[in-house]
Amino acid sequence: PSGCGKTTVLRMVAGFEEPSAGKIVVAGKDITRLKPNQRNVGMVFQAYALFPNLTVAQNIGFGLKVAGMQKAAIDSRVAEMLDIIKLPQMADRYPY
Repeated sequence: PSGCGKTTVLRMVAGFEEPSAGKIVVAGKDITRLKPNQRNVGMVFQAYALFPNLTVAQNIGFGLKVAGMQKAAIDSRVAEMLDIIKLPQMADRYPY
């Protein structure tokens, strides 16, 4: 139902909002005080949040780059994901 707090809960789990009380536990680990990039939690927004200046492959690999993964590993993982969704031909295109 609309207005019951679903988005707020997801935003708290992802680390975009802080709970006013209690704690957030994921897989038995208290993540309440962790920064969003330390939570190992992803979120897909209703409105797409793509970087228009990055290619499809760069958009897919962005989080891995921020996490400090090596370029060769990122390229391999991105290619694997594009193969899974059957869109490898889109790797070098821009989203808009």
